[in-house]
Amino acid sequence: MKGPKSYLINVGIILIIGAISMYISVGKEFKSVFKTVLTAKPSWLLLLALVMLTYYVVDGISMWIAGKTYKKDYTLKEGFVTGMIGTLFSDITPSASGGQFAQIFIYNNQGIPPTVSSGILMACFIAFQIVIVCYSAAVILFHSGYFLKLGQEILSMAYLGYAINIVVTIALFGGAMSKKLQHFIVDKVIYFLSKIKIVKNYEATSLRIRDYFDRFRHTLGILMGNKKLLFEICVCDAIKLTLLYSTPYLSCKALGIAIPPKMFANFIGLASIIHLINAFLPIPGASGGSEGAFMIIFGFLGQVESSSAMMLWRFSSFYYGALLGLITFIFAKDVKKRREPTITDIEDH
Repeated sequence: MKGPKSYLINVGIILIIGAISMYISVGKEFKSVFKTVLTAKPSWLLLLALVMLTYYVVDGISMWIAGKTYKKDYTLKEGFVTGMIGTLFSDITPSASGGQFAQIFIYNNQGIPPTVSSGILMACFIAFQIVIVCYSAAVILFHSGYFLKLGQEILSMAYLGYAINIVVTIALFGGAMSKKLQHFIVDKVIYFLSKIKIVKNYEATSLRIRDYFDRFRHTLGILMGNKKLLFEICVCDAIKLTLLYSTPYLSCKALGIAIPPKMFANFIGLASIIHLINAFLPIPGASGGSEGAFMIIFGFLGQVESSSAMMLWRFSSFYYGALLGLITFIFAKDVKKRREPTITDIEDH
């Protein structure tokens, strides 16, 4: 867990880049956009908030499903806390890199040691990538004609995002299970660090790392071999993506933009492109890229309409979750109180 200064800097970057992006997007239409946002329908805003709250609950359920496999008394509340803390630290770190480290810290406080929780989270992330690849393949297959009507750049963005996620998924499988990676770290990296006196005891350190990798692969192998568990996590991920991708449509409905119900599936497809492109942007919260991608993809709505919808969408799909995560971080006992692991021996599974 990094110090608060680095996170405050990242939050500042998110707010500054986000504000600049929104200002550029809105342009001279600021008054019109501001007026449109203020006239948003409360019933649709409430639905938008409930949809995203459901998203975070489902995320917590997936954390709970994975956690209780190794700790029988692991609760849904603990899973929700783990999910929300992951959301917060993913939102405020570049490329969402801090989310899993924060979740390992929380899992440890809840009684699940890092060697197990790292395997759990890697399996969950691999399952998430598999769902994204399959979901995106279906979107591109059924909506490529519609994307092309909106412009070649939209279809190109879809293909680029899909290719990036395919590469990442393959790399995850290879890196997580690769003994060559382990040997490189131990024989090359740790050995070099010992030579320049950063690592004091090469033999002891290399043994600890080899043991960690062995237990990590063992945990991950059990998780990936548990078809029922993997299926349940994938179902949770598919539900989460559908909820997340529905937010642009709901934002438009809240603003009274005339979008017929039959366009819902098209909006799901367009929203998936934003997620594909922004998932690995090296800026905290994918600030700038998210707003820009939304304006490019949903520009057909019109300047005022797309800018207004973008503001609602960005708040509901990003800032709302970060705020809930911050509240959870402040008040959850799991952040402060560590419990001794009572985990069931992994060999028993």
